Amino acid sequence: MTVPAWYDTFTDAIAAGEPQCLACAACGDASLPPRQVCPACGSTELTAEPLSGRGTILSFTEISVTTPKFHGETPYTVVMSELDEGVVLSGQLREATAADVAIGEPVVLDTETRADGPALITFRPADAEATATGDRDDA
Repeated sequence: MTVPAWYDTFTDAIAAGEPQCLACAACGDASLPPRQVCPACGSTELTAEPLSGRGTILSFTEISVTTPKFHGETPYTVVMSELDEGVVLSGQLREATAADVAIGEPVVLDTETRADGPALITFRPADAEATATGDRDDA
């Protein structure tokens, strides 16, 4: 599988807990994937800005039929998430299924290393992280 030049750098940064996007100095728009020109205003004044790694599910779907590479992993859920900074990113959902989530629920950005190719961009429910770290607020 061929991936764009920026992909490995981006997934490595996510895995290191330092995800970034490009922010436009002229209009403030944040964007992914990395590019030479702001998609909102055309400015070339783009700077790397940190991403929180937290977002909200905009849409999701359950994949039941897939390519041979993912044979044996179905069904799996893919989510579109808007990160807190306004960047929209897709990835596979982990630690939950389509039946467990809803539009508007919080998720956390992550990656998954694969022996057969590049890392996958993944998300997991934010409450799964809070439960695992003991930070959940049940009030």
